[in-house]
Amino acid sequence: MDVSDIEGQITFTYYNDLEAAAKFYGDLMGFELVIDVEFAKVYKVYDSTHVGIVDGNLGSIKATDDKPVMISFIVDDIESWHEYLKDKGVDVFQPPKEASYLKMKTMLFRDTEGYVLEILEFLKKPYGL
Repeated sequence: MDVSDIEGQITFTYYNDLEAAAKFYGDLMGFELVIDVEFAKVYKVYDSTHVGIVDGNLGSIKATDDKPVMISFIVDDIESWHEYLKDKGVDVFQPPKEASYLKMKTMLFRDTEGYVLEILEFLKKPYGL
């Protein structure tokens, strides 16, 4: 086993309404659809990083009301993302604010079924990112 053998990463989330989630991640967030099968879709976020959305009635895990996952997206301009999401009617429940413990700005919002999504901008990138 060698960690350098890992080629990418997909985070899968599970939905009652797959089509609404697909519109959110594809149309609103602008991620590229790279896999599209009957019960799941995978969107390329960046390089080898992906978000997968799955029909909670057909996937190996069922959709629930409890959404104990937060997906974070690192950007260079959090303010433009904030304006874009507001213009699209997304409820940003935590507008951009500075988090001094990591010298970054962070913003929180929810997708169509309540998963918390974070946009963050490092003011000083941590080593390794």
